[in-house]
Amino acid sequence: MHLLNRQHGRVALAAAAAGALALSAAACSGSGADDDGVTEDGKIQLTVSLFGTFGYTEAGLEAEYEALHDDIDVVIEGDGVNWDAEYRPTLETSLETGSGAGDVVGIEEQGVVQLFSNSEHWYDLGKDYSDRAGDYVDWKWTLGQAADGTQVGFGTDVGGMGMCYRKDLFEAAGLPTDREELAAAWSTWDGFKTLAQQFVDADTGVAFLDGPTQLQNMLLGQLAGNGDGEMYVDADGNLTLDSAAAQGSVNTILELNEIGAIGNFVSWSEEWIAAQAAGGFAVMPCPGWMPSGVIEPNSGPDNAGKWDMAAAPGIGGNWGGSWLAVPAQSAHPEEAAELAAWLSAPEQQVKVFEAVGNFPSSPAAQADPKVADSTNAYFSDAPTGQILAASVQNFPPLTYSYYHPPVKGAVETVLNGVVDGTFAPEDAFAEIQSAAEEAIELAGGGL
Repeated sequence: MHLLNRQHGRVALAAAAAGALALSAAACSGSGADDDGVTEDGKIQLTVSLFGTFGYTEAGLEAEYEALHDDIDVVIEGDGVNWDAEYRPTLETSLETGSGAGDVVGIEEQGVVQLFSNSEHWYDLGKDYSDRAGDYVDWKWTLGQAADGTQVGFGTDVGGMGMCYRKDLFEAAGLPTDREELAAAWSTWDGFKTLAQQFVDADTGVAFLDGPTQLQNMLLGQLAGNGDGEMYVDADGNLTLDSAAAQGSVNTILELNEIGAIGNFVSWSEEWIAAQAAGGFAVMPCPGWMPSGVIEPNSGPDNAGKWDMAAAPGIGGNWGGSWLAVPAQSAHPEEAAELAAWLSAPEQQVKVFEAVGNFPSSPAAQADPKVADSTNAYFSDAPTGQILAASVQNFPPLTYSYYHPPVKGAVETVLNGVVDGTFAPEDAFAEIQSAAEEAIELAGGGL
């Protein structure tokens, strides 16, 4: 791994944006809608632009909404698109130029402060849907607001957090495999390190942890939420790499790497995906969308019952979670707002959870027996609903600064470089400082 080259970074970002915009344009041009968003048969076409797996198609919500509104044609695009590499730069370009965005767009948690900063880019959802505040805990509703207080986003899911682990690999290492026993053993991070050392000492030939970045992000949030809230950058754009959260989370990764507990599997890489099926590592942090949305399809049917989930160390956690918003440039913003409100309603959050496992952000949806009492057959019938709900309830909300995403990427690049030998561990913080400064410079002044 190498630090981002400034010139190449700009070129790569522009290329990703151009490529994704071309895909979006191709999708729209083949839809049969004119420039006013009306199809040949007179229906209003609403394009929902997403990334990752929101679960709307899997839950059949597109067809369900069209059945309820015979004058609406819903087009969902972008399923599986990467947030950082493709989706976010494309959306930024669309907002800056005033064209090219979907009628409804998804926004990831760590991008809300940046993308919602300018209310002029967004349709005011509070005009007709202020009563939706009752569907959320305060922090989830508030994070859907622009800097001036305009409500521009409806929350969809929250990450929640558990620890996914391979029972067969723990058994091979002579360690406990029962989820409750493990949760008790690693209830603290010292306990987690002890288990990591025991696994390494067993010399099973596989890594204990998948890689450095997922665990570091989880611990970063825990330490910040349980402390002063500072992570990488404060509200004024000043680097806070000396914060307790940044220092503690990075040092924990360095300690685990020193004992040989971390695998050289960069998150989302082909090697990381293949290792899930091949049993290349024993443990990985698991937000609510990870078990069914990532691990199960990557690991395949032959590994059903080998995976399990236990409560995470520390105070739980939340990784991910999204919002739906309506760009002001939409040709049909009122209809788009109605669609966004329906897709994000508690009833639909439950349907999405059943379809793909995305954990609801609505307390009412979380309490629904279909969620609260749910188990995951692939993960040895783990009570995922209970584990994830407990992690969210115990976890304090976090507010990400505008520059958090690019600095996060810089930190992760360095940590992956430490694991693969590009950087010496003793140089990690100096490399992080340099990479973070460059990331902020490249990010510019915002929308």
